[in-house]
Amino acid sequence: MVEDPCADNACFSASTLQRAVDILFVIDNSGSMGVEQGTLAANFPGFIDVLEAQQFGASYRIGLTTTDAGGALRVSSCRERLFEFVFNDSAGTVIDEQQSGCLASCTHEQVMTIATSVATDAESIPRPWIENDGGSTNLAGGISIAEAMRCAGPQGINGSGFEAPLESMHQVLQGSANSRGFLRDDALLAIVFVTDETDCSMPSDHLGLLAGPEGMALWTDPERATSGACWAAGTTCTGGPGVYDECHPEDKGLDGQPSVDNDPVLYPVQRYVDGLLELTAAKAERGGTGQALVAVIGGVPLDYSETGTMLFADSDIPEFNREFGIGPACGRGTETTTSPPGIPPVRLAAFAEQFAADDRNLFSICAGDYTVALEQIVDALGELSARTCVPGCVADRDDDEPGLQPRCLVAERDELGLDRAVPRCLIDGDGWSFPSTSMDLCYRPLLDAAGTTPSLNDDLSRQCLTQGANVELVVERPQGAPEKSGTRVEVECELTAPVGIGCLPD
Repeated sequence: MVEDPCADNACFSASTLQRAVDILFVIDNSGSMGVEQGTLAANFPGFIDVLEAQQFGASYRIGLTTTDAGGALRVSSCRERLFEFVFNDSAGTVIDEQQSGCLASCTHEQVMTIATSVATDAESIPRPWIENDGGSTNLAGGISIAEAMRCAGPQGINGSGFEAPLESMHQVLQGSANSRGFLRDDALLAIVFVTDETDCSMPSDHLGLLAGPEGMALWTDPERATSGACWAAGTTCTGGPGVYDECHPEDKGLDGQPSVDNDPVLYPVQRYVDGLLELTAAKAERGGTGQALVAVIGGVPLDYSETGTMLFADSDIPEFNREFGIGPACGRGTETTTSPPGIPPVRLAAFAEQFAADDRNLFSICAGDYTVALEQIVDALGELSARTCVPGCVADRDDDEPGLQPRCLVAERDELGLDRAVPRCLIDGDGWSFPSTSMDLCYRPLLDAAGTTPSLNDDLSRQCLTQGANVELVVERPQGAPEKSGTRVEVECELTAPVGIGCLPD
């Protein structure tokens, strides 16, 4: 007897849309990041204001980690660790960023959290993240979240010059070190990378090989392994030299050749795409939200978020190219061998584009103010909180009607547990409107996964395509209309196969 794969409601999905978000900042703590960390810290109060204005104020968490690949979260005042803002290297270079990186923004000698419990750990202990839950924070001493972020945000400049932002993120999301319990099933996930260099995420034993004689084929400086070896190990450019047509991720072995069968020096970017997909799928299977947003404040031109035009070009300074493998994509003319304004984030960009919202999600590290970038990230979160990628192949309600008629029920539940059905928006060509029975709430199904219709308004988002969904649901409210406090939208869909299994080809 063949077992029915859809027994016990295995072919139904349930998800919840509400204004809750877990935000992970992965901040480059290498020697060139002092000024940038000071800028980020100064902009955090505005970020918190926009976050709370977007109605996330009732439930958000913020975690902070470095690019040192350990995956540890921490909350402490940068004034307690000023030694981290002094960088010394073997060549005698000394960089002191205590003032610009910490003291100029932070006025609190200590930042501490009070004991709380989490869903995965009932024990009440101080947690290494900052959170606001219904207007109550986990910060000790009456300090505001904005002021705490100005002090806790700066991560120092004495970290590794072989930055591993992707691996740092991966370790946090896997719950390693002290990050277990940080992620919540019912919250959106946002990951924000802040770095001026290329990603160099690799197995721990590969660092010695890359820096030793075995890795010399990847060195861009004939004398030693610099950050340029990371660029060479994970990136290939076409065109050039001088100005290149494009650059893209490519996994290479220690011999400098594309790695097909052999171990690549760096972890493939796909490792991190797959890891985040597994995480979001697991949340969705438990009835939570599978939405995730990735953004990068990195080495892209100042106008990248408007134009989408990237720059790949060697620096006019040969020593700079030997140090970093390529010239900066922003701040050209200001670069030095100890301070790259912004190396193109090729591997990070390839990862981030798989988890973008409707707008571009790469912003320039060379901007003197990150307010616009942070505001756009929060706006994107606001958009994601009103939509969901259904985690599986949604069944058709009516085989006789052309196209897919999703077999889904959408309901709004208030804080008293009372439900009201959310009707489907009226679709008219490229536009839509509220039905006469509900002028304050309706939902739209996005069904065009292949881009086959002329309209862009029915296209699934990139991250829903990454997740293999065939339906994305968007909840619409009147422009500027706030959600009622304590309400959430619940979505239940019938699937043709268990959750997580996409549609099979006809």
